[in-house]
Amino acid sequence: MAAGLSTYDQLYRGIMLRCPAAGAWLARQWIDYAFRTLWDRRLWSWMRKKSQFLFPTLVSDGLVTVTHGDPHVIGIGTAWTTDMVTRQFRIGLQTPIYTIASVDDVGQTLELSEPWGAISATAVGYKVYLAYVTVPTDFQSMIAVYDPNYSWRLLQNVSQEDLDLWDAQRATQGTPAWVMSPYTFDEVNDPPLMRYECWPHVQQQYCLTHLYTSRPPDLSDPGAMLPRGIRGDVLLEMSLAQCARWPGPSRDEPNPYFNLALATQHDDRGERGIMDMERTDDETAETDVWYHSITSAPWASFPYGDSRYLQSHDW
Repeated sequence: MAAGLSTYDQLYRGIMLRCPAAGAWLARQWIDYAFRTLWDRRLWSWMRKKSQFLFPTLVSDGLVTVTHGDPHVIGIGTAWTTDMVTRQFRIGLQTPIYTIASVDDVGQTLELSEPWGAISATAVGYKVYLAYVTVPTDFQSMIAVYDPNYSWRLLQNVSQEDLDLWDAQRATQGTPAWVMSPYTFDEVNDPPLMRYECWPHVQQQYCLTHLYTSRPPDLSDPGAMLPRGIRGDVLLEMSLAQCARWPGPSRDEPNPYFNLALATQHDDRGERGIMDMERTDDETAETDVWYHSITSAPWASFPYGDSRYLQSHDW
């Protein structure tokens, strides 16, 4: 099988040719296990992907009325649209930040993901913007987030607890952004996707680029193909090692392929294949090189002082 051109169907059928007693279900399980084991072996070049976090323009037209304990926000002179769902809603700096769960057809009623917890207010100003960005559907882990406009990388080792210590009101807003902090999983996608808080909160059309590690695709999807860097023969060797360790469905129906010495041979051939793949991957895209210290890297400057200090000093 040519490298990168093997299919899930070809691989599990290759196992069934050698061990018909396994059946399609067990053969697929072995392939899936081998594939995910190989995927988690290291940060392969084909796991790295690039995407963007796009921030919309701030919406603050009209006035709103909110009632304590009620998740509905009534607009006055507003024209809200359904693309505001998952954006954030707030009034002033002394109330919690809420996420919009739905928008009515006429654009004059918002439903928040939680009941309004602050005091009731009538005909007051508000803001709708994107404070929490959602990762792509195939996201596994974040590698880097950077701002091409300011030519620096955002800090990622800042927790929500750190942000709450620095700026519990999230009063620091606008660009540049310094931090991309892990927040919570969203309430929209199934299964939920991770959200990050961009701080300071960006309230204009803006773009931040990020690199991330993708999760393994589902090989059982129709027409699924392995990433080009994965050799099908290596997956087959890893799967056949599992097959050779399987004694069979019962004592009366033993697996003719069951042989622990043979399993070791498949393990050895699979390991040699993986080492070849690692060498090829290093030649394709070296990811373990670091040329300068962290202090000289172009990271966003971490702020000193609270939000009041930041707003009154030139950075």
